[in-house]
Amino acid sequence: MRKFLPVLSITIAAFFAYSTVLAKDITERSLAVKAVKLVEVFALLGAFVTVAMIVAALVSTSTFRIVFAQRMRELALLRAIGATRGHLARRLVVEGAAVGLLASIAGVVLAAGAGQLVPLFGLEAPGFPLTPALIVVFGSFVLTTLAVLAPAWSAAKVSPLEALRTSAVQDTKSRVGGLRWVLGLLMAAGAGVLLVNVVVEGLATKQRPAGMTEDLLLRTTISGTLAFGALITLGPALISPVLRMVSIPLRRSTIGSLAVSGVGGAPRRAASVTAIVALGVSLIIATLTGANTLQGLGKAEMAGAYPADLEITGPIDVRALRAAGLTDVLPYRRTEITIDGRLTMQASDLDMSKLRDLSDFKVDTGSLADMGPHKVILSTYTASRLGVTAGTQVDINGEQMTVAATVFGGVPLGHALLHPSDVDGEPIGALANGPKEKVPAGFEVESLTDHRLAQENWFTTLVAIAVGLLFLTMLISVVGVGSTTALSVLERTRESGLLRAIGLTRKELGRLITTEAGLYGIVGALLGLVIGVPYAWLAIISLGVEWPLQVPVVSVGVVVLALAALTAGAGLLPARRAARVSPVAALHSIQ
Repeated sequence: MRKFLPVLSITIAAFFAYSTVLAKDITERSLAVKAVKLVEVFALLGAFVTVAMIVAALVSTSTFRIVFAQRMRELALLRAIGATRGHLARRLVVEGAAVGLLASIAGVVLAAGAGQLVPLFGLEAPGFPLTPALIVVFGSFVLTTLAVLAPAWSAAKVSPLEALRTSAVQDTKSRVGGLRWVLGLLMAAGAGVLLVNVVVEGLATKQRPAGMTEDLLLRTTISGTLAFGALITLGPALISPVLRMVSIPLRRSTIGSLAVSGVGGAPRRAASVTAIVALGVSLIIATLTGANTLQGLGKAEMAGAYPADLEITGPIDVRALRAAGLTDVLPYRRTEITIDGRLTMQASDLDMSKLRDLSDFKVDTGSLADMGPHKVILSTYTASRLGVTAGTQVDINGEQMTVAATVFGGVPLGHALLHPSDVDGEPIGALANGPKEKVPAGFEVESLTDHRLAQENWFTTLVAIAVGLLFLTMLISVVGVGSTTALSVLERTRESGLLRAIGLTRKELGRLITTEAGLYGIVGALLGLVIGVPYAWLAIISLGVEWPLQVPVVSVGVVVLALAALTAGAGLLPARRAARVSPVAALHSIQ
């Protein structure tokens, strides 16, 4: 069991990696879709599987470290009878790599077996792509080997005198060495400098040269990587203050106090596990926050591009349209304008304040209520290109006008809105709400609702796929919490027996273990929140999205609560094992 737990996450990651390959094969076979049409979708899948594999490697590193710490007496005895550090390190690496290879093969076999169940859902079963299978197995094997290197070398440095000591919890020090402090602070400083650089340059540069967006995204990625590296490096020193903050309500009960002491008693272990959880949480929260922000912008853009159910063109008879049962009939005229002799664009005199979906728009500067004769409403994109805001005087076709407001996401029917008194001619079209069938014969009509729904459904589906795939990393993080808790229970058998001996019941001991597991999730979620939201904002700036950051508070709260429940659930089996131990047997155990 101890040898299997460190690579359980690798098995899951290999399973999903090969499942992605089989999903592509199933799609091509069942839907007769060529691979070239699936490049974007499966590139996204591949990116998230890569993140999952990295998380799996981190989980394996953490659990290998715990397993080796529990075998300190055995390793010390080997040192005492003549084994060298290099010999022990090689032995541990070979051991971990062998188990990782078996876990990788198991993941691929499980994925292939699951693929054979696809015909039950009316799809054609996949084949067995051998080359991708070998790549997944080899990649998982290499990843596991790399994951075991640091724990193996650290364990190999054990002193022969450790053989004379008990194997109680090995990880009880929260002190971070000077070199580690320097490295962690340098990474944190580098992350901060890049963050400020992206914010300043991204907000200051309205007209971006080619390649600037990609450059800002690269700097954002590097900054996030450095921030996460600083979290891992300085984690043992950070875990105690964070734990004290989140555990205030728990300290009112005996079980809660014991759980806080149990997690805080092994700060390095807690830091490793919570850092892994934080990575998954930060990715999910950043995705949800970015998606919510882009959804707000998307609604404004959709409202600007498709501001009503129908667009009717040709000679407009407002009375006839209203008599036919259509509502919110808004006639409009179009004209071409040139602003400050620099930008030429289409403008209309649509009364924007009467639109049904006005709440989807967001004003940047000024107010829609300020609209009047000799005034204009511009999109933020147009305003930024001109360098103007609300209240600025602009030249439109040789006439001085005032910018009444600038609007995020664009304005309906063009790039600018004028007052009806500033536009000549008869209406050339109208917007209206209602079914297309009610439009009288003789009018040309286009359904804007269909276009809008297609765009919204595409965005919702993409976000759902991204969040669903990110929950894969959460699953692996939860597995890491479960394996860490299980190994901790094995390590603390005497402690559990002592608690039982002084009066703790089986149920209370079970609640203690599940509370400890839940604390890993809560602390990790808090750290993930601290990292995820700022970097979501940084990504929005890097992309040049002109829309304020919108954090989905409810969704974030659900993620935190769900994570706490999942990590607590991961401790159920270890809790049952701890509760079954006899106090007498536990006190006689050498473990």
